[in-house]
Amino acid sequence: MKSIRYSSIIAAILCGTTASADVTAKQVWDNWTGQMAVYGQGFTTGGEEMSGDTLTISDVKIEKSDDEASIVAELGDIILTENGDGTVNITMAASYPITVDLTPEYGDLATVNVTVSQSDMVLKVSGEPNAMIYDITADSYGFRLDSIEGDKSMDVVDVALTMLDLSGTYSVSEDTLTRIAYVFNVGVLDINAHFNETDQGGVFQANGDIADLAMFANIVTPIDMDFDADMPPFVDGLAMEGGYSFGETAYSFDFDVIDDAGSGSATIDGGGLEFSFDVDGAAYRGESRGIDMNLSIPNEIPFPLQASLAKYGFDILIPLSQGADGPRDARLAFNLTDLTIGETLWNIGDPAGVLPRDPMTIALSVDAQVTPFFDFLDPAQQEAVMMSDIPGEVNGVQITELTVRGAGAEITGDGAFTFDNTDLETFDGFPRPEGQATFAINGINGLVDNLIQMGLIPEDQAMMPRMMLGMFATTVGDDMLTSTIEVNPEGHVLANGQRLR
Repeated sequence: MKSIRYSSIIAAILCGTTASADVTAKQVWDNWTGQMAVYGQGFTTGGEEMSGDTLTISDVKIEKSDDEASIVAELGDIILTENGDGTVNITMAASYPITVDLTPEYGDLATVNVTVSQSDMVLKVSGEPNAMIYDITADSYGFRLDSIEGDKSMDVVDVALTMLDLSGTYSVSEDTLTRIAYVFNVGVLDINAHFNETDQGGVFQANGDIADLAMFANIVTPIDMDFDADMPPFVDGLAMEGGYSFGETAYSFDFDVIDDAGSGSATIDGGGLEFSFDVDGAAYRGESRGIDMNLSIPNEIPFPLQASLAKYGFDILIPLSQGADGPRDARLAFNLTDLTIGETLWNIGDPAGVLPRDPMTIALSVDAQVTPFFDFLDPAQQEAVMMSDIPGEVNGVQITELTVRGAGAEITGDGAFTFDNTDLETFDGFPRPEGQATFAINGINGLVDNLIQMGLIPEDQAMMPRMMLGMFATTVGDDMLTSTIEVNPEGHVLANGQRLR
């Protein structure tokens, strides 16, 4: 629950308001203070003054703490101005401080001082009492680390995160639940970090630039949600989805400390990530494209590392409830597409250049249909889940992609199987499968020959793998094999029509 609780705190501190609002300044503020009641006595103000169409809230402060950390944000004055057209403008200080005191059970005590600043930020509130919309624009919005004080103090030369050309919409509505939605676009996100060790003279520097960053989220929470509850109230309606996309990105770092030094850089053409989580299930997927990396840490790795990747991605779908319409969908997929590594690394493992140095790919995508026996996020079912030997059953599996390519060889495949969960005898306690998978295997004998030439496989030990290939695969061309593995309704296992079981 800490992540959910602190996400709400940080959003409140950084945005100045994360609550609903209305068309008058007083209604905006009353609604906000009602939402901020979740922080109890940690939310304070110096007073309220209404003058004409302007409401000024003085000395706004937000505090929150637990056993390992405390956050104090001194927002200063917040000014709410009625525009006369049913909208309200909110104005905040150009900058304000945040102090974070870290008191971890393990690790060093530290006090972190941060300044939040903005330039030409406009926050306009419109909508109705139970459906508020915030439109935000700013030339810049950023955070600067002023100091780190504690057992191991650091000299902070320049540590800042700055968003340029920020625009977005944030809305809050209430019915039986509180519904929060936002969309933010950032022209450029710039990250700079420059530390000096105060006692040993070490230096660390890093920089990151991300273009065309777009973020979105939709969050549904129970009204008056208990942020300190032992288990998030998904059964009461808590749900969230969100993600981001980004364009050209560049990172770099270098450090020089006692007995060590190094540097590195990376560029990415673009990518994104999306997630969702509710009582029914969780989904998580992402992708990055056009990745290039360089790394040099001579004291740790005696040679520079270079690598590039055309694409990296993953896709995970996990059902978490029984549902009402039969089996639920599940998925596991990932890919590393066209990985290339530098010649230095190749030459270490293959100095004679025996292996083809083509890009390497590993990709797997598996879909499944499963039947959970429980609603796993329901506290009332937790004891039954813990006592159960089998939390659900698998009804079907489809291999929609299988690719392993590299060093002159390639394996591809696909297939589909169903499972009879009433038959646990044919396969000794495992549901009886039925279906087939087909594989194409190219260049494998050439790869084995190359490994023998390199001395990695003794020639006499290569005989067994070749015999196994002969049993399970059929030759269809020069070093080209296919294999079809089938399980028929009788429970027989066949390879290319030849019965193995």
